[in-house]
Amino acid sequence: MARVLVTGGQGFLGRYIAEALRAAHDVTVTDRTSLDVLDPSACLAALRRAGPELVCHLAALCGAQPSAERPQEYFAVNALGTVHLLEACRATGVRQFILTSSLTVHGAGEEAMTEASPYAPRHPYAASKVAAEVMTRAYARYGIRSVILRPTLVVGPGCKEGHAIGDFTEIARRAGTIQLFGGGRHRRDFVHPEDVASAFAAAVGLLGRGGFESRTYNLSTGAPVTMAELAARVVALVGQGRTEVAATTGQAFSLFTSIARAGADLGWRPQHTTDDIVRSLLAAIEVRSG
Repeated sequence: MARVLVTGGQGFLGRYIAEALRAAHDVTVTDRTSLDVLDPSACLAALRRAGPELVCHLAALCGAQPSAERPQEYFAVNALGTVHLLEACRATGVRQFILTSSLTVHGAGEEAMTEASPYAPRHPYAASKVAAEVMTRAYARYGIRSVILRPTLVVGPGCKEGHAIGDFTEIARRAGTIQLFGGGRHRRDFVHPEDVASAFAAAVGLLGRGGFESRTYNLSTGAPVTMAELAARVVALVGQGRTEVAATTGQAFSLFTSIARAGADLGWRPQHTTDDIVRSLLAAIEVRSG
């Protein structure tokens, strides 16, 4: 059992991760109301209170479009906030750190990304995660070992960010028409929050075993789909709706990943398929609808 501090632990993904870690560890959770990562003294005080052996850092601003509107704020919270936490770790003797990054650091491509794929951020959010990754690795010089996890689009009950699965599901439920931009040929992959949480649990175990300075793992279902395939699956699972081809937009680009390294090093295998994710969203909608 390790003492673990989870920042951003009351957010969508943080709740899943904190719950998974509590099964085997002593977990303390902070959120934006209890910890401002832009305040170095607050970061230091939080670590002194919790006394963790390991920090799982999730506190961040998310979203590509909002980051384009508020790039300074995103860089401050996501990049500088990470440095403040790393400095607090250095000052308090915490030597294990897990950073939540994003597959968007790779930008776009027609081949599966790997952990060695180059950085190519398309928006300030992704750029802020690149900076956070670089600084996390740099703190190996201070004896802070790290695991960086890069999930693709995390989709499941409670998700507040917009995403294609949710949009397609809502349109199909209204018996509407799903617009396939760019002909729906671009490929994406997704991942369920419970699978991300299990990867965090595996990363905690890996850090506990030691023997490395920093490792990075990309996370997804491992089964990318074209948007046309995704729309067809949603229509079939919902039982209504239709699709039509629309004009190409800037969102019609591919981004997906191999998960071979996470499988080999972490022993991690996602348990939820894309169809499972659609079903979980439908079930959540039915519960809300009463």
